[in-house]
Amino acid sequence: MTTRARGSGESFVPLPCRLSGGQVIGNEPRFGPAPVGNTGAEPGNRPLVLVSVLGIIVVGVLWIGILGKVFTGGSRVVQGVPLAVGEQTEQTEPATPADISRNPLLSPGREVTAAQCSLPALGTTAPELEAFYREGLVCLDKAWTPVLRAVGKPMVSPKLSIADIPKAKCGVSPTEEEALAFYCNRDRTIYMPRDRLMRAAGDSAPYHLAVLGHEYGHHVQALTGILSAAATQEDTEDEEAALTVSRRTELQANCLSGLFLDAARRGGALESDFVDEAVDSFGDTLSSDTHGSRRNQLEWAERGAKGGTTASCDTWSASTTDVE
Repeated sequence: MTTRARGSGESFVPLPCRLSGGQVIGNEPRFGPAPVGNTGAEPGNRPLVLVSVLGIIVVGVLWIGILGKVFTGGSRVVQGVPLAVGEQTEQTEPATPADISRNPLLSPGREVTAAQCSLPALGTTAPELEAFYREGLVCLDKAWTPVLRAVGKPMVSPKLSIADIPKAKCGVSPTEEEALAFYCNRDRTIYMPRDRLMRAAGDSAPYHLAVLGHEYGHHVQALTGILSAAATQEDTEDEEAALTVSRRTELQANCLSGLFLDAARRGGALESDFVDEAVDSFGDTLSSDTHGSRRNQLEWAERGAKGGTTASCDTWSASTTDVE
């Protein structure tokens, strides 16, 4: 999911993956000694023997060069999509949008549990902001754990980083111009760079929680296999079709954030005004080829916030107009 940097709330999956120094894939090749001295061949067969010997020497030299790069710290590029830990690592055929829409998370759909939790007041220092995010993750875990268990998926809480210079395992982290926040499925971490968020959201707690909920939505997609299926599909399409897959992924994360905000409201953790402001923040953005039009970004967040089930967030069977 070429490395494609995503904007606010983008899942970040790099291509290609680079292996450096001391790593060998598969079994190390073994070679027998090349024949030396008298081979016992008839004089008429000596040209054939000579060609054979030269062939073995050439192959041996090539392998020495390859192994020398590996064991002396050289690097080589391995093409492929690095999937998250615990997800399917081999797919004989890419999943189509219709396939993804049949994911157990979306069909027949599950109601998100009313979250009974509490959030501290939003502070602007690094410790205060991190404390707010961590309590937000507690609320998100409470809301989504029953859903994941109901569809037969294990619950794994995501890690959190607010570092201003993120170091994700998904490759080179996106710049502020490329992404406000992002989720890396290789290390199961939500990256919320503090300086970026403070410049964009200021001291608006609803805005910060909406972004966190969107990134957690990508975590839910990762745990249910949607994110890896989408990444594989995106990688096999031409540019226009790949952008459509990206928008379906991102708009679904908006909707999943909206579902959580509604669950927190039903559980008494959030006031209605807080939820309304959080949802409205999804419309406080620019239209994007990867994330969708401003109208659709807000529309899918509102679909989730209106309640219902996870089936309400099935962007994969939605019309092209709904995911423009």
